[in-house]
Amino acid sequence: MAKDFISRGDLRLIPLAELRLSPLNSRQEIAAEEVEAMAESLAVAGLLQNLIGHLTPQGVEIVGGGTRLRALQRLAAEGWSRHEDLIPIDPVPVKVTADLQEAVAWAGTENSARSALHPADEVRAYAAMRERGASLSRIARSFARSEAHVERRLKLADLPAEALAALRANEISLEMAKALTFAPSGERCLEVLASVRGRDVRPEQVRRELTPGTVPSTDRRAVFVGLEAYLAAGGTSQRDLFADRTLLEDEALLDRLFAEKGAAEAERIRAEEGWEWATWVPEEYVSWTVTQKLVRLYARPGKLSEGEEAELAALEEREADDTLDEPGRARLAELEARREGGFTDAQRASAGIFVYCSSRDGLSVERAYQQPRAVPRGAAELAPDLPQSLIEDLHRIRLGALQARLMDQSELMLDLLAWSLGGGLRPWARPLAISPTDQPIVPEKGEGTSYPPRLAARLEPNASLGPDGTPAEFEAFRAQGKKHRNQILTEALARTFCTGSSGLSAALARQLGVEVRRIWTPTAQGFLGRCSAGYLDRLWNELVPAAEAEPAHQSFNKLKKGEKAKRLEALFADPDTREALGLSREDCAKIDAWVPAELGWPEGEE
Repeated sequence: MAKDFISRGDLRLIPLAELRLSPLNSRQEIAAEEVEAMAESLAVAGLLQNLIGHLTPQGVEIVGGGTRLRALQRLAAEGWSRHEDLIPIDPVPVKVTADLQEAVAWAGTENSARSALHPADEVRAYAAMRERGASLSRIARSFARSEAHVERRLKLADLPAEALAALRANEISLEMAKALTFAPSGERCLEVLASVRGRDVRPEQVRRELTPGTVPSTDRRAVFVGLEAYLAAGGTSQRDLFADRTLLEDEALLDRLFAEKGAAEAERIRAEEGWEWATWVPEEYVSWTVTQKLVRLYARPGKLSEGEEAELAALEEREADDTLDEPGRARLAELEARREGGFTDAQRASAGIFVYCSSRDGLSVERAYQQPRAVPRGAAELAPDLPQSLIEDLHRIRLGALQARLMDQSELMLDLLAWSLGGGLRPWARPLAISPTDQPIVPEKGEGTSYPPRLAARLEPNASLGPDGTPAEFEAFRAQGKKHRNQILTEALARTFCTGSSGLSAALARQLGVEVRRIWTPTAQGFLGRCSAGYLDRLWNELVPAAEAEPAHQSFNKLKKGEKAKRLEALFADPDTREALGLSREDCAKIDAWVPAELGWPEGEE
């Protein structure tokens, strides 16, 4: 080690080549980009803080300033040639001590005392350099910051001095200061500043107030139309530096462009796929109110040969192992598409689609809907066999039957809970409505419906009486044990099950062996009396095969509708009626199992 150190008390100038990193340095591993940023800062602004070293018989080991040491070594390796005005920093100022404990204490004090600049001070420092003519890149290099960060801070520098003073005094948050940058003038900025000081106001609320009618470029409409198309149509915008987005200022123009492009895309898809009609929906989903009076058509499933099924399985296994080449992927896609099937030409020729734009998936299509058959001009419109209110009641009953089975399925309900809370499903597709609120399973006319007592005891979320949620009440609940907890959890979750007509419901119903007739019986008041007379005639003939041949039974069709309903009710509930009709055991089993189609889960329903 050189002996000609220039001593300044404990501060010495030591040749760079004689410095090495101490094993006691707290930062042994440093990212290369961090070292590069420090090197650039030293090259522009110089060494603003000395290093801290421990004097050993082998030389000086740096215990504080490891990043600066690495950066100096990098500049030296470059021959101090990074910038024309760069002055070599060699020798290096180092605060040195021979006392190891003292050196470690110095380093700890430095690390703990070092703190980031207050945002307001950082803004003023950047602004001062800008006023002296420094470029954005030079300011960024001087402070070892990204240019984007510096640009955002310089945007804050344009705020009135009073706003920056409020930021420095912590009277407003940094986020509130960012929101104030959207003020159209200094006067407006100070006006808003006076209104938010000392108040709990959300910065986003202030931003919306200062930018009324603007739409962020991340909005689904803006993404779909495209910023370039919007600007080409005469739209104006302003840049939001802090959210890395652009604010579109003409929402009316954006909506017009959105509708025009949406309608054009809908027509394009209709023509390409061969549908009868296509409707553009401006909302980000197709509401039930739009489709409730339409008939839903379902794709026809495809079928593969045994050989193709085996080939498909092999390709799927190779894909899982990541050993599938491009021709294999193409073949896999072909077989999958064939197995999934699709819509027939006849279906496409008589049905249509809805096209919409969602925030998550962009341009989306919901297929395929058919208009109800029109009544010929001059013909009397026939009343439906089942009124809409009855159909809705039947759907409630179907859901209740499934909930009743789910009340005993603890593991399944926990699986459904985890799946619902996992975040992968769209909100409207989650099988559980995670809420203490009951799902509507009670029909408007509930005659003939009998839910299990546990399910019949519906929740009262707004009851005035009940636990207050005190710690003592919670501990009393816990004291009842896990079995009690799991029972309550399972039953509560079962009540939240809400996808009564989905493919998931159908699968669960088949898996659990749900039988709606366990909780529901067709009665005259609850069901039969609400059906059309023609529906009752067909039902009687379906359930009583001998009715058309026996003279005593042929009179059913001549009965009034109310009498038909009562006779059918007796058929479902009265053994003597069945015996009088001479029904076989098989006939009775068919009657006991019968449910209207609206209470079933069709295989193809999704």
